[in-house]
Amino acid sequence: MHEGKHGIIDEMDDNFELFADDEGSVRRSKKKGSIVLKKGNFLKVTYSHRNSEMEGVGVKLVKWIREAGKEAISEYFDKVQVVREEDPMTAEQVESYKKYVPEELWNKDMTWPQALAWTKNAVEPLADNYPWLVDYSGFSGVWINRWRYIVDLDNSEFIVVMAGMEMLCQAEDKYPSEFMWPDKVEHTEIGRFPLDDIPEDWIEQCRKRYGSLMIVAVDYSRNSEAMHSEEIQEAGEGHGGYNPYDTDWENIKFFYGQNSYNEMISDMDK
Repeated sequence: MHEGKHGIIDEMDDNFELFADDEGSVRRSKKKGSIVLKKGNFLKVTYSHRNSEMEGVGVKLVKWIREAGKEAISEYFDKVQVVREEDPMTAEQVESYKKYVPEELWNKDMTWPQALAWTKNAVEPLADNYPWLVDYSGFSGVWINRWRYIVDLDNSEFIVVMAGMEMLCQAEDKYPSEFMWPDKVEHTEIGRFPLDDIPEDWIEQCRKRYGSLMIVAVDYSRNSEAMHSEEIQEAGEGHGGYNPYDTDWENIKFFYGQNSYNEMISDMDK
């Protein structure tokens, strides 16, 4: 169990598949992710604990976008109340969240971390205009957050971001367990579509984009873009685990794939 701000991450849950090879135990890639609502360059981020790949949560999210439309999602952004995961759930919140978790797991003493971990479909509360959203903006810089879906209400775009591009150099989507929390990893945009006209083949287009990318070795200390991201992360220290920049698009966008992946070279020498 990983403890800390995002304490719900359980290394033995069904998002992991443990098996042994010649080099010891390895884990398959996580299926965790986040759904980001962006308006006025401010972010409201919710967590998806399972099935966050494009064929899972991605499909459900696109369905919601198409059915609800930009105006309704924008109204939801304005009225949804952001809470912290360590905040206790009220009796009203516990009861109202009952429909989103398996019946056998629900209990009257449920916490927000439990609620998020047990949520069957991360999109369903959004589609229902659920009044509360647990702040997971701090999850943006974490490798384990493999999939990020951005509903950009400012520019009317749906953006798909994938973390862990170093996976491209491996035969399978797996990695040694000691690489659980690597410090440096690219967060790469693999798809961008009009919010009101997401194509039917959006997954195919994202896969094609992903398959076209090349591994680019980057010395972070020689790249201004990457070093700025380091400063942003450090700015969060002393705020009780909540970085004020995590919800500020202009400062945190590096972690949402807006980082010139294919051009990331030593631009500080120019």
